[in-house]
Amino acid sequence: MIYRTYGSTDIKVSAIGFGGMRFEELDDVDTCAALVKAAYDKGVNYFDTAPGYNKSEESFGIAFKHMNKTRSHKPFYVSTKSSKSESTEIRRDIETSLKKMNLDYIDFYHCWCIITFDVYQTRKAKGVLDEFEKLKAEGLVRHICVSTHMTGTDIEKMLQDYPFEGVLLGYSAMNFAYREAALDAAERLNRTVVVMNPLGGGVIPQHPNRFGFLKTHQGETVVKGALRFLINDPRITVTLVGLSNQRQLHEAISAVEGFQPIRPETIQKIRSSLQKSFSELCTCCQYCDNCPQGIPIPKLMDAYNFHMLNSKPVDMINRLRFHWGIELQDDCLRKCTECGLCEETCTQKLPIRERLKFISKEVDKFLAAGRS
Repeated sequence: MIYRTYGSTDIKVSAIGFGGMRFEELDDVDTCAALVKAAYDKGVNYFDTAPGYNKSEESFGIAFKHMNKTRSHKPFYVSTKSSKSESTEIRRDIETSLKKMNLDYIDFYHCWCIITFDVYQTRKAKGVLDEFEKLKAEGLVRHICVSTHMTGTDIEKMLQDYPFEGVLLGYSAMNFAYREAALDAAERLNRTVVVMNPLGGGVIPQHPNRFGFLKTHQGETVVKGALRFLINDPRITVTLVGLSNQRQLHEAISAVEGFQPIRPETIQKIRSSLQKSFSELCTCCQYCDNCPQGIPIPKLMDAYNFHMLNSKPVDMINRLRFHWGIELQDDCLRKCTECGLCEETCTQKLPIRERLKFISKEVDKFLAAGRS
């Protein structure tokens, strides 16, 4: 296992972290706990979960009960989150998390689900960060962090506004351009970056041929290639993998064990291959993010990518709702005046207006069918 220093601390965390959101046997907490313990035995020492991840915290708690016996000489670190805005609710969240996971404190506590900069400012104004600081002063939290789906430039503004010690953000070979500014800012400000969705929410392994350019060694799987692309980036401290079963654990571990630094020219080739190989997919460069109507075009085009890769409009709709936090009734989905400014600035010359119409149509069909 590769270990890296977490920011300005002396903590050494594993380059691969255990994401506790995608257990295969959701209701079998003992089987899930065994997977957590197996990861620990193989050198993984960063474990991430959240109150909303089904029974994830309970599964972690069963595993941690055993892992606590060896924690003094084989440390592990726990990350969880709260999306609450009221101090009493935040305290209730952490007390529940501590009880479920058999812990006395949380190593990395995240202000969770910061979708927009306005959401960040609203939470801050309500005293969320003050409550986090109280929890830290009491010893219940060791490091104050943030989890976000904002654009790279908005993440940069947030990191400049508050000294979060770490930021958890989505980053993969599919969307690296969208959050490049965040990684650069974090490096400049000496903040730790932990990335989630390193496999594009499962899209990359589902399309191994299309993402074959990620493989840099003979016999390498596309999953290993995608993980090594991130492990190779010195700005990234931990790559969280949402592990479902023992097979996925083995593949993630082997990506680290067989890792060799990738030459800069090869990395550049991978980056350029995304645009060459996916001329019809948005690469999230954000040049179109100047809509006079305030439509968040890069977010909508990212969601449209999921439709193109999976051929299921529901995947696109779920991306809008659960990744970007866009309500299906939101006017932004229907405000396009077809001025064409977005297409003029698009470096790929994509038919953005046509795609916006498609998204609006599919969302309206989804709502008319009474689905939720």
